[in-house]
Amino acid sequence: MSQHLSRRRFLSGTGTACTAAIAGCASDTASAEGPGSRDTTEQSADLDGLEAFVDETVRAHLDDHDLAGAAVSVVHDGSVALTKGYGHAFLDERDPVVADETRFRIASVSKVVTWTAAMQLVDRGEIDPHEDVNTYLESVSVPDTYDGPITLADLATHTAGFEARVRGDTSGDIDRLRPLDEAVSEHQPARVRPPGETPQYTNYAAALTGQLVADVADTTFREYVAENVFGPLDMGRSTFEQAPGGFGADSREAFTEKVNWFSDVPPASGMSATPADMAQFLLAHLNRGAVGDGGDDERVGRILSPEAADEMHRRWFTPHEHLDGFAFGLFERSRGDIRILRHGGGIPQFATELLLVPELDLGLFVAYNGAEAGTGRSAFTDAFLDNYVPVEADEPAGPDGRPARADDIEGSYRSILATDATTYEKPVLTAFGPVRTIDVRIEDDGTLVTDDGDTTDRWVEIEPLVFRRTDGRKTLAFREEDGDLTHLLVEQSAFKPISWHEQIGLQTKLAAATALVMLSGVVGWPLGAAWRWYRGGPSLSGGARRARWVGGAAAGWPLVFALGVVVLLVSAGNGAFNRPPSGLEVAFGIPVAGAVATLWAGAYAVRSWRRGYWSLPVRVHYTAVVCASAGLLWLFHYWNLGV
Repeated sequence: MSQHLSRRRFLSGTGTACTAAIAGCASDTASAEGPGSRDTTEQSADLDGLEAFVDETVRAHLDDHDLAGAAVSVVHDGSVALTKGYGHAFLDERDPVVADETRFRIASVSKVVTWTAAMQLVDRGEIDPHEDVNTYLESVSVPDTYDGPITLADLATHTAGFEARVRGDTSGDIDRLRPLDEAVSEHQPARVRPPGETPQYTNYAAALTGQLVADVADTTFREYVAENVFGPLDMGRSTFEQAPGGFGADSREAFTEKVNWFSDVPPASGMSATPADMAQFLLAHLNRGAVGDGGDDERVGRILSPEAADEMHRRWFTPHEHLDGFAFGLFERSRGDIRILRHGGGIPQFATELLLVPELDLGLFVAYNGAEAGTGRSAFTDAFLDNYVPVEADEPAGPDGRPARADDIEGSYRSILATDATTYEKPVLTAFGPVRTIDVRIEDDGTLVTDDGDTTDRWVEIEPLVFRRTDGRKTLAFREEDGDLTHLLVEQSAFKPISWHEQIGLQTKLAAATALVMLSGVVGWPLGAAWRWYRGGPSLSGGARRARWVGGAAAGWPLVFALGVVVLLVSAGNGAFNRPPSGLEVAFGIPVAGAVATLWAGAYAVRSWRRGYWSLPVRVHYTAVVCASAGLLWLFHYWNLGV
């Protein structure tokens, strides 16, 4: 559900006009059904006691968590209200955080800078955000998987339809980093959904946007941003260099010795900046693209025209009319009637958050470093919003009977990060990434309950297939297509219904059971042969002997696969998942060979019953091993592991 201006109307600055409607008032930039209705403008704009609040909150976090340093920048009413550092720099405990000197790695907040650079090119008429990106890309081409092309608008709203990609996003070795054009060309993620329909956050969308900027501007992405964003805003300590100074011990060696995570897609996650620089970036966004008022003593630094800044902040997409959506490269977040634009970032040892509240002319940048940086970042952001953008949510009335289509709603839903994955990254994302499975049930009174293993929430239906959390602060919805429920939508995330056989618990038990049965063949059959040889008993007949060898291959392929993968990953060292070793493709051929052996062994199992090979218990065991191998092969197929 996107809405956009024609290129001509936008570039001519005639104002905002929607060409695709979102239900409700198309010009309303807030969520159509926010979780409250209280007017908080007067209280939220009062920043009295700001420094004392920030001091107390951050210092409590530094004391209570494994955190080394922090920085906070707050801008309000066109000026910097506070920019301050706490604790010590990342590399040196003797070096305190200084707001205009100490750098933080801002992780995915880098994406906001990238999409700001892209909007500059839209502003200048060099890119049409609704045109096929292949029109502008020179270094890489996006495949024509679907009838509709991918556009810059799709990239900026995470609706391009790419699967999530682990490979090629990062490297543990700075010397193995690649040029951006190579990083977006190698291991290109598959297009698994039509563009413009369903959101799925990916680093690749921002990386491709960075390459698009470079190709259109005929320079490198890093040089373009330095000249066109950092330069006009005097962000002299901001950089996309991967090992800059400013983290305490100003040497490349000290940095690379402590850091084992480097971004191979800098437009998505590779920027470093001081809190003072980020305050300038916040001001430019809140001041319609510029810092300074043009007075005698103050220079104007402009990065966007007022029309382009407004265009960047309006809603570009929402997955459902009752849910928050996306601006151009920014996430919406509603607090009552107040619309917030935000983006967070997190990498090992660093976590950041950028917030814009245009209605209140208020902006926040917060950064933490340390082992629990993400915990500190989230806690501070929540405390800041509770204090300066408070909300009293309107709690929905109690349920009025069972929800519409209650029987269809109940079940389990898994993030499309996993359900739509086409490569071996599916189990990696599920085991180590942000993939969640949400169980949905309906209680006797009609309350909907969601449980993701960590959090249990209760919801009340406010419209058919739309539910408000009982505290009034969140909304979820179910998407229906041709009478079928296709997605559960929560905030800006999408989940697909999964069947009983896709449950992780069931599959884990199946994997354990099949592995034990197959191991009994791998161990038991050689021991049986050794025992017969020791006792001097008769050897197996030709057919029975061949059946046993083929059965051994059907039982043993998982061990060969596991051993091969472990050896390859160990030999590849740090960052093996991001830089998969070349022999990995060979290893993924082992399950294919196992499938052939299993089919062959299945034929021998049938023959063993027809011709009376072995005793009855041995025939049963042989058949069980073949069936176990078939079951494990199904699991390998489900998780994209070679078959």
